[in-house]
Amino acid sequence: MMKCRKILAAVLLSLSVSGGWAQDDLPSWDRAVSLYKQNQFREAIGEFKKVLEEVPNHADSWKYIGLSHYQLKEYDQALAPLNKTLELKKAEGKSNTEALLALGRCHLALNHYDQALPYLETLTKQQPDVALGFYLLGFAYANLKRTNDAVSALKTSLKLDPKDSDTWYYLGVLQFRSGNLDGSIEALRGGVTASPTNIELLTLLAETLVRRGLAEADLTKANALYDEAIKSAVKLKTLRDDAASTELLGRIYLAAKKYTSAELTLSRAMTMTKEPSATLYFNLGLAHAQNKSWNRAAEMLLQANRLNPADINTLNYLGFVYENQRKYSLALDAYNRAYEASGRSNTEVKEAIERVMPMVKPQ
Repeated sequence: MMKCRKILAAVLLSLSVSGGWAQDDLPSWDRAVSLYKQNQFREAIGEFKKVLEEVPNHADSWKYIGLSHYQLKEYDQALAPLNKTLELKKAEGKSNTEALLALGRCHLALNHYDQALPYLETLTKQQPDVALGFYLLGFAYANLKRTNDAVSALKTSLKLDPKDSDTWYYLGVLQFRSGNLDGSIEALRGGVTASPTNIELLTLLAETLVRRGLAEADLTKANALYDEAIKSAVKLKTLRDDAASTELLGRIYLAAKKYTSAELTLSRAMTMTKEPSATLYFNLGLAHAQNKSWNRAAEMLLQANRLNPADINTLNYLGFVYENQRKYSLALDAYNRAYEASGRSNTEVKEAIERVMPMVKPQ
């Protein structure tokens, strides 16, 4: 699962003073507060400990010792003082949302997702109108493979804060990875509405739309998905005109059977890429083949085969290109290699072998 960008965000909390004692009686409290506000967390811990020497059960001091360790990314050391805070508050018939939030975040940072749940579930019950708690709860559920619960928590977070593009993106990723492409598209559209120039959202939206189009049996619906994917990818290129964005647009044109546009766009991606991948060579070769540019297609597919020698699709299309060039010996060789790569089980390739074999002249 992707790393949660909000887990390690600074805990911005207001300092409060509680207990039946006066500040003037404990000057260490004032020094501790001042140090904490200045982000001098190590020094603040020492001062808060001096407060506890005189008032051992002062919950706020325990809390800010824990929060200071959190700010120092000493998550293990933060747990005990924060739990001590909750214990003291409970004895008073109270709770503390700051400690609950920090404990939840500490356990998430330590990848203790099951241990984070009780704190985050309690937090969302106590703060049902705060989006962040539901976001973090969704993150914990997702990492525990409780996808439905995660989706529910994230959607609640978005109802409370519909402009949060990070949550829209995370919800889109979660549903993409669970195979719910329609749910992912819905989330990513919401994210783009909230943040129209977000490159991550536009990239994943375009990718998800084209995958959904490839899976759609209804041609009209598929074309509508491709059109939306093209618009998203074109917008992406205006924001980030690099090789990855260009290749993505080219792949979408290819899926949409706009072969001339695919050929031109993928060719441009090739010139922008220092080390083209086997996938880029293959897709450009396929675009050339669809436009019956057989020589160029063969050249690209040979490069793809060089980088990925056992890929069945590459060898199969290479055989198809050679067959159309009437280079039947080369076609048969490519088809034979594809058949071997398939574990001698691909019926389509076997039929191609049987079709080409009679055309090969005896040596």
